[in-house]
Parts: sequence; C-alpha cells; structure tokens
Amino acid sequence: MKDRPLITVVGILAIGGGLAVVFAPELAGYLSTGAIFVKLVGVLTLVQGLRVVQARRHRDLLQAKTGDPETNVTLPTPGTEFDERLLQVHSGPRKERFRARKKLRATLETSLVEAIVQREGCSKDEARTQLETGEWTDDAEAAAFLGGPSAPRRSWREWVRQSFGGQTSFQRRARRTADAVTEYVEETR
Repeated sequence: MKDRPLITVVGILAIGGGLAVVFAPELAGYLSTGAIFVKLVGVLTLVQGLRVVQARRHRDLLQAKTGDPETNVTLPTPGTEFDERLLQVHSGPRKERFRARKKLRATLETSLVEAIVQREGCSKDEARTQLETGEWTDDAEAAAFLGGPSAPRRSWREWVRQSFGGQTSFQRRARRTADAVTEYVEETR
C-alpha cells in the first residue's frame, strides 16, 4: 500500500461502488452510461494495459526448461554373448580352447537341467538322467552333444555332410544344441 496509495484508494472505491450497486440496484440509475463513461473505461483499460507491458519489459525473462529428449537405448542382441564364447572356442592357446569348450558345454548343461527341472517338476538328478539319455529332445545331434554314453549318436552320413560346412564340428554342434535348448524352454511357455 505504500508504493501506490492513489491506485489503492481508487481500487477500494471501485470495489465499494460495485458492492453498493449489487446490494442496492437503484444506485445504478445515478451512473450515466453514455459516451463519456465508455470513453473513461477505455482510457483506464489502455492505461492499465500500458502499465502491464512496461512491467513485463523490465522483468527478467523466465523460460521453461525442457528435459533431454529420449534417446534410444541400445541393448545387446540376444545370443551375442553365446556367439562370442563360441568364437573363443577356437582362438588362443590349446589349454584355453579346451577350457572354453568345457565351460560352454557346462553352461548349456546347466541351462538345460534348470529348464527340465522347471518344466517337468523333477529333481536335478532326474533332469541329469534325462539329459544323459537324450530324452529331452528329438534332435540326435543335440542329445549326443550333451548326453552321456546312452545318448543317441549322429550318423556317419550326417557327420560327412556337415564336415564340409564353414564351422567346426564343435561350433555347429554347440549352436544346434543351444537352438534345441531354446526350443525346449520356449515349449514350456
């Protein structure tokens, strides 16, 4: 109230006059609504508009800050890790290659045993028995890759036919076994 006493007094009088007209409508007859009144309202509106524009010109500009746009998250392709491990089976010193093969085979066995336990509701020992006998799949090559001595073996004809491919026998058999394990797991769902 200290900054603009005249404006404050005029505002209070205007509010009081408006309330008086609301509660006593006959007072509205004393106000002339002729051309002078309309011009006075227009001038007051213009002055108020100029005051608001001037106040805005002297203020700091505040803008909304937008967040960073969404970015595409690149996720690894399923199976990439397996493919990399499969390539490592034939690189490096001989001792590391044998370890890599053994580790890859153990990973496939563990995954399959867990899938058999989950799907069949049996113990791990029963699941290992199914794995060794090859009962878990119709693919003889996959069953032979993970199975024990009682697992079905692939035929000589298939061995000769696959020997002329671009992959080694171990890589081809491991990939085919991984596909069979994936198929077994997906049949569960």
